[in-house]
Amino acid sequence: MINQDSKRNAYIETDVSKIGRHESIRVTLVEVGYTGEPCLRIQIRKHEGGRVYMGPEIPVEYAKDLIQSIKTLTLMNQKTTET
Repeated sequence: MINQDSKRNAYIETDVSKIGRHESIRVTLVEVGYTGEPCLRIQIRKHEGGRVYMGPEIPVEYAKDLIQSIKTLTLMNQKTTET
């Protein structure tokens, strides 16, 4: 589900509480990031208290490369856990 933060940036959260930390990973589309261009900001949000911890901002132009890197590493992990 797409939400909006206090600055009206769109974001999506993925609950990763299964690892025992009661937190979510938040990916936010920031129209004007630190570089002055649109970017994706990746953060951790603690469920208790709702605090959001600052994370990296990746220029949108690199999103496809980043997604491909995540897919490649995920597939590599699946192969190593199957053997």
